Amino acid sequence: MATLIITVLFGLVIAYFATQNTGRISLNFLNYQLPGIPAYIVIIGALLVGLFLSWIISLVNNISTGFTIRGKESKIKDYKKENAELTKRIHQLELENTRIKAETNSSGDDKSL
Repeated sequence: MATLIITVLFGLVIAYFATQNTGRISLNFLNYQLPGIPAYIVIIGALLVGLFLSWIISLVNNISTGFTIRGKESKIKDYKKENAELTKRIHQLELENTRIKAETNSSGDDKSL
């Protein structure tokens, strides 16, 4: 609802602007000339081109950010897998350490007085 209200207000501002700027101008670009264009069309056209270009830049930025996040998520997944493997290896070494200590204690009992 807020978007609708803002859009209507923006439209009213543009309409008022257009009624105040009806003077005709000539638009020159390279060798081309467009005579008799209302000033508000040129200004609103420039505004729309600017909005479109900013949207394109934002879209490229979002795509770039998405690829960056995807790469980092892949690294996190790899690190979690490595962490799980290392935790498993630590558990195996603790079991082996316990087994060796048990064997050392039982063989030490045979040599005791």
